[in-house]
Amino acid sequence: PYVASQFRKDKIWMRRSKPHARRYQVVLCVDDSRSMREAGCQARALEALALLTRALGQLEVGDLGVLSFGGERGTRELHRLGAPLTDAA
Repeated sequence: PYVASQFRKDKIWMRRSKPHARRYQVVLCVDDSRSMREAGCQARALEALALLTRALGQLEVGDLGVLSFGGERGTRELHRLGAPLTDAA
């Protein structure tokens, strides 16, 4: 049944009261290259990352991870899959 109406065929309310059996693992990758820094795009990239992580958290997508790539240090794991995502992270 759906949350608000308790009817099975009422498609207006799309969020189910019972979670799906599937759990997804989503990894977001952020470009950390010199060209991003020189173009001043880092702030926008971080804003977009914050917006995406909040949206995916509200959708209860599953595990979320964050990687950076393209910098001097190569590919780095910023947030590990399965770790709780908080505002401090």
